[in-house]
Amino acid sequence: MISKLRQVLLTQNIGAFLIALLIWQAAVEIISQIVRTGYWWYYSNRHESLLADRGSSQYRWDNLVLSMVSIALYLIVAYGIARWLYPPQIAVASSAVEDEPPPGQPDAP
Repeated sequence: MISKLRQVLLTQNIGAFLIALLIWQAAVEIISQIVRTGYWWYYSNRHESLLADRGSSQYRWDNLVLSMVSIALYLIVAYGIARWLYPPQIAVASSAVEDEPPPGQPDAP
């Protein structure tokens, strides 16, 4: 069952789309967190009247932590799927390949 799913994900390019979608979602989460932090910083540091309470706006650290965990999960899942669908190729020792002459040519003296 799992090998059939892997084969479908590879042949139909669904796996590549899924990996790209997960990375895209992580990028969107990063950008939205930067915009949220900039928005909070801008409006918390605005000059207000002397009678206004300046400390009323606290930074929402729970949103930052939740975003960081979401980003990490998106990237970990994308990496896991990429490693499962596209395993690294085993490298052949390059020194053994370089020492052999090309086929059809005689050995050098």
